[in-house]
Amino acid sequence: MAEQRPEATGTATRTDPLDGAHRTEVVERGSFTFASCACGWFAPGRRSRDKARRDAAEHLADPG
Repeated sequence: MAEQRPEATGTATRTDPLDGAHRTEVVERGSFTFASCACGWFAPGRRSRDKARRDAAEHLADPG
């Protein structure tokens, strides 16, 4: 079986004075889409790409 690597579908960044840069990425794996961040945050797998993008946007907008 061939190795399947996830495809990045988008990235965004936020800079926090205390934490440094947040860099989110939305990745597709099979029929699921995952949002994650360089800070270690991640969202659950979603079948909806739009929901995964909203999860990432909400993380970037959250000051805490």
